[in-house]
Amino acid sequence: MIANKTNHLARSMSLVNTQMRFFGVLPKLPKMELTVRTPYRTLFKDFNNFSRLYVQTAKGQMAIGNKSIPRVYVLPPGEFKVSGYNKGDGSHVKNDSGLFMHTGGWLHVHE
Repeated sequence: MIANKTNHLARSMSLVNTQMRFFGVLPKLPKMELTVRTPYRTLFKDFNNFSRLYVQTAKGQMAIGNKSIPRVYVLPPGEFKVSGYNKGDGSHVKNDSGLFMHTGGWLHVHE
């Protein structure tokens, strides 16, 4: 009877050790980075201190976040908004509102 309890305890301990041995943590996915260039200067370069980008396309307003589909969009002249914008590395603008005007261009969303 004592050998049976000892065997059960040893088996329980090995299950606990096995479960802990295979427990792992996945690495955090990188945050989306924003780069905005004009012919005259760079507004953002690999900037990731924001939550979303809102732009007006030919089909309507579009919100771009971390899980957006990789594509290329043609942007007519208009406004774009950087939502959740905070100053940080990669930001070369003095605007605190996150609202910007542009004269048209392309929007590339990479994987």
